[in-house]
Amino acid sequence: MSTIESKNTYRNLKKKGFVDSTKKSSDHKYLEFYHNDKLILYTKLSHSSKKDLENFLIRQMSFQCKLDKNNFIELAKCPMSRDDYLKILKNKGLLN
Repeated sequence: MSTIESKNTYRNLKKKGFVDSTKKSSDHKYLEFYHNDKLILYTKLSHSSKKDLENFLIRQMSFQCKLDKNNFIELAKCPMSRDDYLKILKNKGLLN
């Protein structure tokens, strides 16, 4: 079973261009990803996820970020750059 640290995931997604959403929730942090000023996707982290994201949440976030689980882990742990992520999204037809 894979786990990744929630706090690092949040910080690393922000480094890749995700921004805090204006959408507020008492139990989740929402992150949005824009390209050319267009909202492409969003994901969310539970406020209660203080330690590690486990398999279920990793799968949910990978789906929201349009990645397979292994690619999402690379994005969240930082081996995958923003440019690499943009290439994947472009190949999937999500970017103009």
